[in-house]
Amino acid sequence: MSRWTCITRYLLLSSTLLFAVSNRFCLQSATAADLLTIGSDAPPINVEHWVQDGGGKFKPVTKFENGKVYVIEFWATWCGPCIGSMPHLAQIQKDFADKGVQIVSISNEPLETVETFLERSIPDQILSGIKGSDEDKDELLTFKDLTSAYCLTTDPDKSSDKSYMTAAGQNGIPCAFIVGKDQKIEWIGHPMSMDEPLTAVVEGNWDRDAFLAEFKKQQEDEAKMSAVFASMQSGDSKGALNKIDDIIEESSDPALLAQMKMMKLRVLMNADDMLEDFVAALPEAYKDNAKNPMLINMLAWTVYEKFEAGKLENKDIIKQSRIAAEKAAETADSSVKGAILDTAAHLQFIDGDTQAALATQEKAVELATGDMKEQLMEFLNELKKAAKKSDK
Repeated sequence: MSRWTCITRYLLLSSTLLFAVSNRFCLQSATAADLLTIGSDAPPINVEHWVQDGGGKFKPVTKFENGKVYVIEFWATWCGPCIGSMPHLAQIQKDFADKGVQIVSISNEPLETVETFLERSIPDQILSGIKGSDEDKDELLTFKDLTSAYCLTTDPDKSSDKSYMTAAGQNGIPCAFIVGKDQKIEWIGHPMSMDEPLTAVVEGNWDRDAFLAEFKKQQEDEAKMSAVFASMQSGDSKGALNKIDDIIEESSDPALLAQMKMMKLRVLMNADDMLEDFVAALPEAYKDNAKNPMLINMLAWTVYEKFEAGKLENKDIIKQSRIAAEKAAETADSSVKGAILDTAAHLQFIDGDTQAALATQEKAVELATGDMKEQLMEFLNELKKAAKKSDK
């Protein structure tokens, strides 16, 4: 298999399974009972470098003052969603500055990394999402200008990260913690979703107990998922499957159930001693994920790889996988259509339909550019040779 194809399969796998699940569930080993949560005392912060201070409006914070509200947000220069949240954070700080709210945004990267990032020009797509007149936007040349409204910091020793992110079992950034007027954690979540809870906290009508019940259930699910990942990392596939089945049986959350089914597929596809279970699960997986061409591609390519490795001889599942890949290619975005067509062509070939494989691979090559085109041509040339032999 070509280098480009390997990379593409891996990226598709990551985006559909690993990222989707790990973005929702943490990999922390703490139990739900140990976690920092809603209503917990907010830990003090010990930030090493205060890079921005709202133009001198704010002082460095260690302990939280009674009667004030704080937003402790975690970010990184490499994190696209974190960068995308910056205009929102700046606007919130401006809107709430006279209401006793201070935003402290913390990266765990070296100071030089953050300072270099702040000198970068703001891309047009981010500028377009900023409120205000064109004249106001003209003054925002760099990320340093954009983040000047709030406190932007870096904490390379990761002490604050451990006190908040690790302690609360949060693995994905950006992540914001609202600290209330009594120095308790009021809310934890994505900064783009905090307007309503922040307003309620400031105005004194936030229902902390109601959100605690909701968030506690999420943390309990995360703790269960930690156990699943621990089993997977130790190579205990059967143990991981048992834990996944328990979560599926106990949960009524449609999103969670869908993600658990995907995770179960991932465990099955990587365990050679469970190949029959993987094959048995595929028809339903193809049906349930008909609108997810990247996931279909990953599953179908796994079938091809296992066939090529001599681990799979089930012709029916090869034919089903071929059909699933063909349909997925029809609805796929242009950025991944070539890879899915390539998968379909491989399955058509091992299904004995060389002419169909040849036509499909030609379409894949037409969509490709640069190194991708050159590498997809390798299989196309193989198909042409196979077609000539069959004609003789």
